[in-house]
Amino acid sequence: MNAEQRRNFDERYAAGDMPWDSGITPPEIFEILSELPPGKALDLGCGTGTVMRDLLKRGWRADGIDFAQGAIELARDKLQQFPAETWRLFRHDVTKLNELPDLRAPYDLIIDIGCGHCIDKSAAAGYGRSVAAMLKSGGSFMLYASHPRPDSTVGWTPVEVERLFRPRLRLVWQRQGTDAAIGVASSWYRMRRI
Repeated sequence: MNAEQRRNFDERYAAGDMPWDSGITPPEIFEILSELPPGKALDLGCGTGTVMRDLLKRGWRADGIDFAQGAIELARDKLQQFPAETWRLFRHDVTKLNELPDLRAPYDLIIDIGCGHCIDKSAAAGYGRSVAAMLKSGGSFMLYASHPRPDSTVGWTPVEVERLFRPRLRLVWQRQGTDAAIGVASSWYRMRRI
């Protein structure tokens, strides 16, 4: 994301104009949480902390990263009810995970709901390697990405997702659907660290 796009997100958080933030954790995340014992999770593009809140309620430790200061502030407010040692928030670029020494890697679960598919294409391969490096062997990665549109730089095709995360991550399942908010095809992916 360039500086103008980041500024736009900051302004929208400040104005409360966040149509991407439903305040509801997706059922795909609840599904994986019902299968995994609590561990350490990393939420990339954590937004206002909704998913982190639901992780903490289920006994997980959760770290969240977002580049928008407004998102981090809203997430901090949402998570105050939980013990401070169970969560951490970082205002940072998700394409530079190696610059965050306080992350609690390796993680049992990493979640990206509409974050990675927004990053600059030139940084995507490094992002894929960083995500894999942060996961423990056998750890799970949950990714939600819209498919590209002709009028947008946002989105990854299923072929791009496979190219970005293989061979370090193995696809467990993929579910295609439509993102009703923007009216575009999208997919959920569950991957496992080899």
